[in-house]
Amino acid sequence: MRNFLFVFLLSVLLSGCVSEQDLTLETATSRALDKVPVCGNDLETFNKVNDSQEKEDGFLITIQQDCEPIDGEGPQMRSDYTCYVTNNEVKIVKDNN
Repeated sequence: MRNFLFVFLLSVLLSGCVSEQDLTLETATSRALDKVPVCGNDLETFNKVNDSQEKEDGFLITIQQDCEPIDGEGPQMRSDYTCYVTNNEVKIVKDNN
C-alpha cells in the first residue's frame, strides 16, 4: 500500500510538471492569430505578423490583416491588431480597423 501511494504521488507530481509550459514566441503568435477575428461579408482573410516584442510576463504581437474578395477583384481592406499574450489570456489591446 505504501508503494502504491508513492507511485501515485510521483505520477501526480510528474504530470503536473509536464503540463506547466513556458510561453514561447511561437505559441504566443499562434494564440494571437487565433484571437483575431476573420473578415466578414465573404471576404478572404490574410493575416501577417508584423512585430513581436517580449514583455515581462508575455508577448506583444502586432498582426496586419488584409480582407480581399475571393475572386481577387475589388477593394482591399487592411486592419492592424495588437494582442497582449500571457500564459493565462490573450487580449486585443489595439484595434485599428
